[in-house]
Amino acid sequence: MKLRPLIILMIFAGLGVVGFFVWKNISVPDLVEVSTTTKTGKLKRDEVWSGQIEIAGDILVEKGVTLTILPGTQVIISANKDTQNLFGHMECDGIKDYDLLIGIKEEDNYNCGVHKGEPYRDEANHISIIIRGTLKAIGTENNRIVFKSNSPNPTIYDWNHLSVQSGILSYADVENYRNLDTHGDVEISHNNLKNIGECGVCANSDKAKILSNNISYAGHELIDMHDSSPLIHSNNLGPNPNRACVIIDGGSPTITANKIEGCGGGINFVSPPDKPIIEDNVFLNNREDTTSRY
Repeated sequence: MKLRPLIILMIFAGLGVVGFFVWKNISVPDLVEVSTTTKTGKLKRDEVWSGQIEIAGDILVEKGVTLTILPGTQVIISANKDTQNLFGHMECDGIKDYDLLIGIKEEDNYNCGVHKGEPYRDEANHISIIIRGTLKAIGTENNRIVFKSNSPNPTIYDWNHLSVQSGILSYADVENYRNLDTHGDVEISHNNLKNIGECGVCANSDKAKILSNNISYAGHELIDMHDSSPLIHSNNLGPNPNRACVIIDGGSPTITANKIEGCGGGINFVSPPDKPIIEDNVFLNNREDTTSRY
């Protein structure tokens, strides 16, 4: 008889443990499917996007998390607005919170990526999408993914960054942004990238692969790299009449079979690359400028 209370207690404890795991599996799924809604903030679990996704504030995909964007998805970014300021707090040239600066840059230099006469990034009022986990955004030739501003009169400064640590962006149309950054094992392929504030693709990773894209009309260069060795193959680059198509600053990139047309310069060196492979590219109607040209 003395064992009966202990047995009852063990039964209730067991039910509690089982109930917790059932609740966890039902209420906190490992994968969230999101369609035709508004998104902002941090993604802490894997998500799949489809339909029309309205981006009202910064998006941060945390490490270990995968964001999948299905073919045909429209990612519509609020222009010059940001309900959740997650970024912009870096220090550059001794200036804290550099990307929170507002107004027009008056200094005659290219420091921190903003040129004289350009607006500062004003990150508090401009959206960035930062992928510290993995991006799987794979459209199809006939059902492309779209990233664009919601403005009826879009500009090249409507939203700030699309930054990808790992993954793939393929068969997408992306415009009205300031720059697209690659920081790890990233493939950017078969995309249309245009109407860009800064660099079309900042390929600052030895594992970056920039393949078969159409890239045009940027405030800076179409493809930029610093001390990195990406693969840049079979892209249509240009027109970009006021700036170079490609900027190399050190590294050992492989740049092959690209069509480079209608740019301020073809392939320009800020500092010479170490052991580049630059071959089988076609150069058409590129204007000389003040930097070295390949």
